[in-house]
Amino acid sequence: MIVPLRGERAAVVISAEDYDALRAGRPTLVDDLLAGPEWDDELADAAMTRAKIPSRSPAL
Repeated sequence: MIVPLRGERAAVVISAEDYDALRAGRPTLVDDLLAGPEWDDELADAAMTRAKIPSRSPAL
């Protein structure tokens, strides 16, 4: 099923079974993130020592 937006093709709806067949054997986002470069000690230390408070007020 094609979903139009302003007369243009915007999305395609497929069955879960068809989607699973398309995704078979492909890495997930988590797999891609975990396969990235390892952090060196300097970057790991910087991430752990950063301020734990928000940089701005959460009030809207």
